[in-house]
Amino acid sequence: MSGRTRQGMTEKERREYWACLALRHCPGVGARTACRLLRIFGSAYEALQERQRWPEAGLTPKQSAALAGGAWRTSAREEWDRARDLDAAIVFWSSPAYPRMLRLLPDAPALLYCRGDLSLFSSACFAVVGARRATQHGQAVAQHMARCLSACGISIVSGLALGIDRVAHQAALTRIGKSIGVLGTGIDVPYPQANRDIFEQMQTQGLLVSEWAPGTLPLPGNFPVRNRIISGLSLGVLVVEAAGRSGSLITARLALEQNREVFAVPGPALDARCLGSQDLVRQGARAVFNAEDVLRDLAENLRPYGISPENLPEGEDLPIPPRNEAADRPARPDPGASQKRKSTPGAAGHHPAPAMPATGAGPPIPEHGAALLERLREHGAEHVDVLAQGLGLSAGEANSLLVELEMWGLVRRLPGARYEVKA
Repeated sequence: MSGRTRQGMTEKERREYWACLALRHCPGVGARTACRLLRIFGSAYEALQERQRWPEAGLTPKQSAALAGGAWRTSAREEWDRARDLDAAIVFWSSPAYPRMLRLLPDAPALLYCRGDLSLFSSACFAVVGARRATQHGQAVAQHMARCLSACGISIVSGLALGIDRVAHQAALTRIGKSIGVLGTGIDVPYPQANRDIFEQMQTQGLLVSEWAPGTLPLPGNFPVRNRIISGLSLGVLVVEAAGRSGSLITARLALEQNREVFAVPGPALDARCLGSQDLVRQGARAVFNAEDVLRDLAENLRPYGISPENLPEGEDLPIPPRNEAADRPARPDPGASQKRKSTPGAAGHHPAPAMPATGAGPPIPEHGAALLERLREHGAEHVDVLAQGLGLSAGEANSLLVELEMWGLVRRLPGARYEVKA
């Protein structure tokens, strides 16, 4: 069962589809309960056949009565009928085509509607999310990261929203890794309309995914629910430009709960549009400055896919142009046209490093910074928690300190949240 349209299903697949709809629409049986049944019985169809084992599988008498009584049939039939002529593959939890990373979740969807290249489910995936009203600089960062990682063969996952999502999808589609878009609507409902071009392009060059019934409209409650799929498909999540109450933080929280790596672009200090990203760093998220940071941190997880930092094509991971006044303004809602890079002063191909303070022989070392550097020189590479304990700092204080020292090029982060002095 590699994923077929409803019209093209075998009899066995039709039975499994109907059983999945029963679990989805049964009152009182949520995603976690349905997923538990799938794990115990191996498929939705087998779960419905083994009524005598429902109590040992954890179903309450009320849930068992609802499932056996067919209270779900009317709404399940509506979804069944909507899918009759739907041009989309339907991938069941029990299918070999179902994404391995997503299947590990305790609330994995019983089925997915898909349009596009299902082989992307087997690739290394990484999520890039962030603000809808992103600045031009934020979009440039997302575009840069998505393009570089896709050039290494990593599929970029995002939510097909405006802003960061849009440019991440666009950039990834230009390289071999391609992109996966996870919808908060039915697979046949493009949203927002300004992204219809990407919606169409992803169906032929990438992959669109939705757990929602065909025809489902963009209800506000759908999007936080679908975020678990964005993070669940991915080895890690990068947050670009998230304000204090950004929806991207929901994806980051879900990623942590799913034991995925969380990365963030810190952004400038005191910028309200980046407060959420900065909070993530304080809480232990990896501060990211280029694509190589991600590749090195995920090196162990990427190895089975044959991906390493050495896969990054020469010239891809060049420094991102510095912020300017225009880039600090939010971009227009529909950033359809490609961004024009402004030329930088100096010789051709020169990318200036961050400006150093005018006074002193080097960067200003923050409080406790000298002690931390001395400890690393004396003890060698250490975990951030060991450093915090050794210096009498909280984990958040140690993380913030290390981020600043890393920005100045004084320390280097190693896999496993360990740090060493940069030679």
